[in-house]
Amino acid sequence: MKKFYLLSFLLTIALQASAQVWDGIAATTWTTGDGTVSNPYLIETPSQLAYLSKRVGNGDTFENQYFRLTNDLNMGDKEFPIIGKYDKSTDPKTNETTDNSLYFKGVFDGNHKAIDHLLITKAPAVTGSIAGQPVSLGGVALFACTANSSIIRNVTIGEHSKINVDGEIIGSIIGVMEGGLLENSVNLCTVSATTFGGGLVGYATGTSTIQYSANKGNVSATGMICGGIVSQMDKTATVRGCYNVGTVTGKSYFVGGIVGITYDGVTVKNCYETGKVTAPKSFMSTPHAIIGENDKNTAVWADNYYVEALSGVKDDAATALTEAELQADDAIVKLNHLLDIHAFVSDSRNINRGFPILAWEQPGVTGITSATTEGNIVVNGRSIIGRQTVTVRDISGRVVAVGTDISLQEAGIYLVSAGKQPTMKVVVR
Repeated sequence: MKKFYLLSFLLTIALQASAQVWDGIAATTWTTGDGTVSNPYLIETPSQLAYLSKRVGNGDTFENQYFRLTNDLNMGDKEFPIIGKYDKSTDPKTNETTDNSLYFKGVFDGNHKAIDHLLITKAPAVTGSIAGQPVSLGGVALFACTANSSIIRNVTIGEHSKINVDGEIIGSIIGVMEGGLLENSVNLCTVSATTFGGGLVGYATGTSTIQYSANKGNVSATGMICGGIVSQMDKTATVRGCYNVGTVTGKSYFVGGIVGITYDGVTVKNCYETGKVTAPKSFMSTPHAIIGENDKNTAVWADNYYVEALSGVKDDAATALTEAELQADDAIVKLNHLLDIHAFVSDSRNINRGFPILAWEQPGVTGITSATTEGNIVVNGRSIIGRQTVTVRDISGRVVAVGTDISLQEAGIYLVSAGKQPTMKVVVR
């Protein structure tokens, strides 16, 4: 009986932590972790996420420190204080750059827990001007800005969130990427901007990389520059292995299903687009399925695809496919071409209308210690045996083992597949 009551008590505590709604107040500390890679600070409640915002706002960059989200967070539809501040400008007369930004430079692992009911409607203070009119050029998103050492991964912005700001450089996860990495993340909410509106990121520059991520929310900009993943890219920024299924709507120009406009030698590859892309055609630009405007044709692009019947637009930076062609196994091969991981897998459970999904999106984690699948793959502890060749990948899609008799050395969550059998996500103890 004592064991039963203890289990019930612990379950109750866990449910309370995951269901807690933010009261608008920041916590005063983290209760678990020391910020190391092996013992990260754990963000267990909405108030602790607000505490991270408070600390970064006070100038703490958390460079080389680690955070991990442990529960779904309900941010209570209360105005959330953006994590950090983007305040970088260049004097047009002297060409001198002043950077007073407050960057998050650490590693944030969202652990694929949903941050939902997130509300961001307030633009930062005025930091610049366009056509002589004072505007906010600060990044607006969960994180205002990142730098070269920043890593943001496994973040989910829930569908009940709202990011609607009368300002510049708007995204759901990162406002401005001055560098760093965003990966394995998804946005499900509506993002509305005046100028520079991106489904995941407002603006990516420098060596910024956005990879293996998706936008499923609707994105719009009343002014120029709008993209399903990111609004604008320049220098050597990269988007790879991403997809957009949300609508992308611009009222002016430079509108694309993946990126609004590219400059310099940026890279956009291994992406696909099925969301409706809408914007007026003009002498300035024409909306496109992948890259809205490829300035001077300097962007490097390869292995991008779209369904014209769904996007409503064309694109020379991509190959048009029918719905059936994009849903076929051959499309998985094409999308994974020359990627460093097997990023895309078949949508065997029809969670994305049969279109390719990312490996980490596979549903159905199995915590059993022993099982035999329909494809005669036997999972027994850390042993995996198949009648045909079995491929085992980690949760990011990297291949860790191939064969018919596999013994895994480490516990963890793995993706197990063989031939045309549905991919199985299993927990190996």
